[in-house]
Amino acid sequence: MKKSTPTTPRQKTGGFPVWWHHHGFKMRAEPLDKEKCILVISGSAAKITIKNILSEYPNYSFGDGWLVDWEVHQWTPLGLKTIGRRQFNNEELLAAFGISSESGDTGGWLIEEFGAESAQQGKYIRWKEYLNIPCPGTGHDGDPNVSVYIEEDIEKAIKQLLEL
Repeated sequence: MKKSTPTTPRQKTGGFPVWWHHHGFKMRAEPLDKEKCILVISGSAAKITIKNILSEYPNYSFGDGWLVDWEVHQWTPLGLKTIGRRQFNNEELLAAFGISSESGDTGGWLIEEFGAESAQQGKYIRWKEYLNIPCPGTGHDGDPNVSVYIEEDIEKAIKQLLEL
């Protein structure tokens, strides 16, 4: 992780980045499952599940970290959705949720191209409290990524998760 030079993204009316979807304002942290070491952040159209990799794969021998699963529902009547999974380390999770201002080694070009404070290719892009997982989007319905407005409850839940 390294410091990158933040750039300001093009913005929509309302001041949020063009790559971020307004459904991100609806995302909320659910109660932390301390026993299973799982945090769910969900809204009306999307869900992010963060779980300790060793709780799901106890024999995993490539170090610790976090599995970040996301699900975006595009059209519920037909079950149309996008799902994905990436592995984050502690530093990436802290940076993604605005607790750190570090950026990933492959995030510099994302920051320059799309405007952001922190990014890691294929994992996240963030400007201020506006986060997209796993990448920038168009900011319109149908994007295969999740937008999150990082409010105090989400930041607090991430900090609690990392303390476990």
